[in-house]
Amino acid sequence: MSEVPHYHLVPKELGANLRFRRRLLDEAARDAAFAATLRRMCGEDLLFYVNAFCWTYDPRSKVKVAPFITYASFQDEALLELTDCVETGQDAAMPKSRDMGASWMGLTVFEWLWHFKLHLSFLLVSRNEDYVDKRGDPKALFWKIDFLHKHQPRWLLPKDRWLGDKDPGRKTNHLLNADTGSVIDGESTTGDAGRGDRRTAMFIDEHAAFDPDDGFKILNATRDTTNCRVFNSTPQGSNNGFYEVVHKTSAKVLRLHWSKHPEKARGSYTTDEKSGKVVLLDSFRGHVSVRRKGAKPEEVFFPDAYPFQLDQNRPRVRSPWYDNECARCVSLQEIAQELDIDFVGSAFPFFDPEFVELLIRRYARPPMTRGNLEYDRETLQPKRFVEDDKGLLELWIPLAAGDRPSRDRHFVLGSDISAGTGASNSVTSIADRETGIKVGVLRTPNMHPHPFAELTIALARFFNDGFLAWDAGGVGAVFTKAVIAAGYGHIYYRRYEKKVSQKVSDEPGYHLNAQTKMVLLEDYRADLADHRMINRSEAGLRETLQFIRKPDGTVEHSASANSQDPSGARSAHGDEVIADALVCVGLREQRTEQKAQEPTEPVGSLAWRQKLRQEEARSQSQEGLGTGW
Repeated sequence: MSEVPHYHLVPKELGANLRFRRRLLDEAARDAAFAATLRRMCGEDLLFYVNAFCWTYDPRSKVKVAPFITYASFQDEALLELTDCVETGQDAAMPKSRDMGASWMGLTVFEWLWHFKLHLSFLLVSRNEDYVDKRGDPKALFWKIDFLHKHQPRWLLPKDRWLGDKDPGRKTNHLLNADTGSVIDGESTTGDAGRGDRRTAMFIDEHAAFDPDDGFKILNATRDTTNCRVFNSTPQGSNNGFYEVVHKTSAKVLRLHWSKHPEKARGSYTTDEKSGKVVLLDSFRGHVSVRRKGAKPEEVFFPDAYPFQLDQNRPRVRSPWYDNECARCVSLQEIAQELDIDFVGSAFPFFDPEFVELLIRRYARPPMTRGNLEYDRETLQPKRFVEDDKGLLELWIPLAAGDRPSRDRHFVLGSDISAGTGASNSVTSIADRETGIKVGVLRTPNMHPHPFAELTIALARFFNDGFLAWDAGGVGAVFTKAVIAAGYGHIYYRRYEKKVSQKVSDEPGYHLNAQTKMVLLEDYRADLADHRMINRSEAGLRETLQFIRKPDGTVEHSASANSQDPSGARSAHGDEVIADALVCVGLREQRTEQKAQEPTEPVGSLAWRQKLRQEEARSQSQEGLGTGW
């Protein structure tokens, strides 16, 4: 990491810092040797340079032009980490809350290297031309670099800088340092920015805001352009290249959360997960402004009179600043995107993230065992379950004698079928019919539909001839043919959903389209909310968060929304969610069938009381109180 031999000389308090800057400028104006020494010190120490000679601009502030005085809590670290990434050749990603100065920090690092290091070449990229270089527009990247130079003394600048429009080294999207030979260029993205080029480093601003296709394409176009790409953005869901960089690459991730900012974090607090009470994280005491929706801000004393906001399902760090910003947001999605660095919540998730986290804490368990099912390839009859740490089948159920599920239990299976090319999983989920508890899951990315169908049929027989529902659309047609050929009859038949009677057809399998998929997921969401299905799989529950509601009201998996998704083999594409939802279809079907077969006991009778006790026991089991499953 870059050394900072002179940084300790700079006072950080505003008044003292301004006086220190004035003394340096006055002495340098009288003594050329002193000015040369200061220039050398700036080239040796980034943080000395920033805190002694750089300025920032904020049009919202009463003092719009202010000295760049870094916060040690996050800005010093980020500046030095970014410098290290450029010098060692490593990608970096800065997922951030809004208004954390990430663009200023990234550009300042590039400008310092351009300013003092020899023969470097940088490329700045944003989503349109005006955001790259538009004279007089503070949103533009080059405007910020020009601003840094405009507020520096002439002796610190490279020769011929600053001469405004006559600067021979400054053209649109181009800045040459005649002293060092280093250059900064700019491009707006068309998806091919930087392709065929060679650069020391690239700065890619607000990457998540790019058109999704361009956001993915630029990853491919720039991989050979440079060893260091600095990606900077607030999150905008998981259907974009920025999400992939942050979560699936080797890029150094510098998470710029608002809670690292000393002023925004003043009065930080959270909610105790067990007691539901406020936990103060900061010793601050004093008056703060409270903003309520539809009302004027008011001053209250913190913490005594402060109206704390409690988060029961998913405790988060809060502060008076954060609460005020939330009050200004129009939606939870805006809070997730602009404040929380929440990739899932920033994309209008179909399943409520806080409730999913609650379900994970309450019900998710590591599997009891893992292995593979051996079966006869001719008859598709199961032989035995063989434990294997790398097996395809995870179980949350104790096996009885002979390594089989207890014969008095009934099960439902749901399957989502992929092409078996490795791009996504084929999944079969299994649940106990009586309790609704998920007891197993089979996942495989590399098995073609026909052998996967045969394995699932053997699995259904292993689970006491369980009721089987599957997605019969697309490659599911191959699965359907295999089920018919095997003569397995305990299966789901399509219902005519648009008819009042919902009469059962003679078509096997569940046929998914945009409309039935939305109904399927809505019903599954309701089953989770009402605890009619207890999902033990943390992976399966987390996959629900990848489904987003589109502007037209339909539901879609975030990865499938973009043809450029490069996530590749073995990535989750919501397959387990569809399998779990089909399990719920089977559970409802079986409960309806069971109810039709059972006689109605007279209220108050012995049989009625016995049934009532059985239902209470099952309810306890569903709550996870009476069973280890």
